[in-house]
Formats: sequence, C-alpha cells, structure tokens
Amino acid sequence: MAIRNRRGQTNRTDYGELVEVARLYFQTGATQNVIADSLKIPQARVSRLLKQAEEENIVQHVIFPPPLRRLESLLMRELRDKGVRDTRVVPRGIGASAAKNEDNLGIVTAEYLVDAILDHPGDTVSLCMSCGNTLLAVVMQFIDFLRRNPDVLEALKQKTLMLYPLSLYWEPTLRFNIDSEYPSTSIYPSALVVYLAMQLMTLGCKVIAHAPKPPLDFYREFDDMSQDEQSRQVTKYSSYLDQAKSADIFLLGIGTGQHDARYGTVLDELGIDLTEQFADDEGMAGEIGYQPFDSKGQFAHFPKLIAVTGEELAALSKNNTKIIATLGGEQKIPALRALLQRDQLPFNVLVTDEAIASIVDRDPAQTW
Repeated sequence: MAIRNRRGQTNRTDYGELVEVARLYFQTGATQNVIADSLKIPQARVSRLLKQAEEENIVQHVIFPPPLRRLESLLMRELRDKGVRDTRVVPRGIGASAAKNEDNLGIVTAEYLVDAILDHPGDTVSLCMSCGNTLLAVVMQFIDFLRRNPDVLEALKQKTLMLYPLSLYWEPTLRFNIDSEYPSTSIYPSALVVYLAMQLMTLGCKVIAHAPKPPLDFYREFDDMSQDEQSRQVTKYSSYLDQAKSADIFLLGIGTGQHDARYGTVLDELGIDLTEQFADDEGMAGEIGYQPFDSKGQFAHFPKLIAVTGEELAALSKNNTKIIATLGGEQKIPALRALLQRDQLPFNVLVTDEAIASIVDRDPAQTW
C-alpha cells in the first residue's frame, strides 16, 4: 500500500514496522508514546499505523461474551429435573442482533463444543447436527476459535471428527453465500455438515462427513405410494441415520418455525399441512430439525420426514450422549416453555441468553 504525502511523493508502508507496532500495542499493552520511544518514530506515526492495521484487518478485535453466572445457576436449578446437566447464559443481543443473538450464542456454544470434543476419550468423535442461523454462527465461530488457538487445533487434529445431519431433507440447489436471503448452510443440516467438513479440511483436520439425501421425487411421490412402499422407502433412507443416532454429541437449534418463511418452504416441499397436525387453538410452538412440536412439547410425526426424531433425542439425553441446544431471543420463549412441559427434554445442555433465562429471575416461582 502506498500513501501520498502533501508534496505528492509516495511513501510505501513498512509492514514490518506496522505489524511490530500492532503487536506492541495490542499484545503487550504498551502505550503509543512508549512504542514511539522504543522504535524511535513519532507518536503520530504510531497512531496512524494502528489505525491502518485495523482498516486492513491486520488487527481484528475478538469480543468474548461474559458468562452470567447468577442466571446460569437459577436456570440450572429450574431445569435439572427435566434432564439438563449444564447451562450457559450469555448477554442478550441488542441492535441488529436483538432478534436471535447469533454472535454471542455462537461464540459460547462453539467453545463448549470444542471442549466436548476434546474431552471425549475416543480417537473418533461423532457429531450430529441440525440447522438454523444460530448453528451456522456456531460453526463459523468454531472454525475461528481453532484458527486463533493453534494448541487447541493441534489437539483436535489427533482425533477424527465424524459428521452427520439430524435430518436428511435438503434441496438440490445449494446457496453457500452468507449474504443470500436464505443461505443453504443455515437451512439444511446436510449442507451445514458439508460446510463444516470443508472448513475443517482446510485446517488439516481429519473429518468424515455423511450427507445423504433422498431424491425430491421421494417427497413428491410419497403420498401416492402404497403403505408398504412408503415403509420400504423410509427404511431404505433412514438406514443412513442408524449411525447418527449413536453420535457422541448432538448440536441442535430450536426454531419458532411458525413464522419462518424458510421453514414454510420446507413444509411446502414436503407437502405437510400443520393444521392437520395441530388442531388446538395454540397450534405449533416450535421446531427442531423441521420437526414441529405443540404447546405441550409433543412432536408431530411425519413419516416422510426422515430424521433423528424429537422423541429419540429425549431418550438419548438420558444417557451419556451430550445433546447441546442453543437458542436466544424473547421470540423463542414460547418454544422453550412448550418443551418444558415435557418430563424429559430432547437435550441435556442448554446455551441461551438472558432474554430467556431472566424469566426465572423475574419470577422464581415460575411454573413452566
């Protein structure tokens, strides 16, 4: 990069100097004056180089949401009888991230996931994933965490990570651009599996990704099949999930679904009419892996939707399987309330934000 001075002469940036100034300032905490004296350059030049370092993304600030221990303790007390073994609560999102708070949730869930993988005693660790914007944020933060922590990355390279989708539905046209209206990496579990596998591969990790998909004709023709043929086809494709159901770790997003245009697209493609499933006035409360549940936390059964079911997740959460659910934002409160009507939750670790956890703080006698 060249900078033109007032006399029209071009002065090229000394990037060695720029990087050293940035290291002294951001890593050692030296003041600009101390740096100027140390390198024998004007303080104004130090200030300009620091600004340039940020403008060129040579220096990138990483913000770590603090854990809200009091709310974690209150929430854990309320959820323990439902099978939850661990909770994490992060600050609520505001401004542009007020609705879903993906960044805060993504950072904390990603670090929890790193620990869960490295703590697993085996050389191979299997991970089964659902989908959603928050889970896409988790994946991106997971990769970023590994890049920033080479020791952790080296430890992860000693293991083989086996990836599975929670459900097999996806469309044939995938949009991997994060700026897309509906990036496929956030909608389809198989696409998220592929995306994570590619990112891990570039870091030198050992990864095996399973991303099967039934053909669209299966979904379109399902209702016209005989009952025997339906059963045969479902058995054929669901066999792909046999190993997924024995995964060591599950990573779930919990969606509202009902008011999500992307979820509506999935239901239309599957030919599913929710009014046939939820006859009561309250209707659908939320969804996990496209599987909707009602206000009592009971999952609807769709034979053509091939997935590790919500009821299977609830059964798995009783054993040593680590099932991590992440959700945030006040609009998710009804979904969590509905799931908490169950005796056993379909997860045993919850990462959420204070917008949801503060319900317990406002009303300690809250009955879910």
